[in-house]
Amino acid sequence: MKLFRIPVALLLCAIALALSACSNDDKAADEPKTPAADAAAEGNEDTDALSAELTDTVSADNPFFPDRLTKDSVAEKEMLSEQNFDQSETDDNLEVTLKGIQYTKLKPADSYEESFTGFKDPEKIVAATAMLEVKNDGEEPVPLKDMGAFLETSTYRILNHNVLEADSGEIEPGQTSTKYVVFLMDQADYKEEDDFSLRISSITDTEEEDLLAADITFDLPAN
Repeated sequence: MKLFRIPVALLLCAIALALSACSNDDKAADEPKTPAADAAAEGNEDTDALSAELTDTVSADNPFFPDRLTKDSVAEKEMLSEQNFDQSETDDNLEVTLKGIQYTKLKPADSYEESFTGFKDPEKIVAATAMLEVKNDGEEPVPLKDMGAFLETSTYRILNHNVLEADSGEIEPGQTSTKYVVFLMDQADYKEEDDFSLRISSITDTEEEDLLAADITFDLPAN
């Protein structure tokens, strides 16, 4: 099986995005909390607000899933194909539902153009963004930041790009959150394939322990 690796320059771009996010988090942590903020932190209001923000981003004017390619204006998207699903798989205390996937052709923004190297044609890069809903039926909060996933065919597999993804935050017990998983590929490889499978290989907790007893796989029909 052929394994696509993350291009080095793109990885540097991704690290820059991650550092930007960390900087914003540190700034927020330094600010004094108000009583209203404390109340939100105790419940799930902050997660719900972010989830609503992610959902509201998808509209007639902007139909693209709000991954960081879209939210951080890393690249413009041209829709190639979109599929809607309602497929659910359960593993221990987690229920993962695939809601949809979008295949888009990317036009990197000028400030990120040099970061997209390692592809056959830098003007023909395809992103596959999958929308997942994850329900936590356990007793402890579950973070969605570090999810391991592959987009696979009979000949190769592509590792997801965590730092280009977005989610609606840590999942409190009994709650559901949204995760947008991102994969990048050459357009030629996208056109050659009749179908893909999406495999969730890991969801790690704050102790970096994998919460999945086994991989979760969704079969995606032909484009």
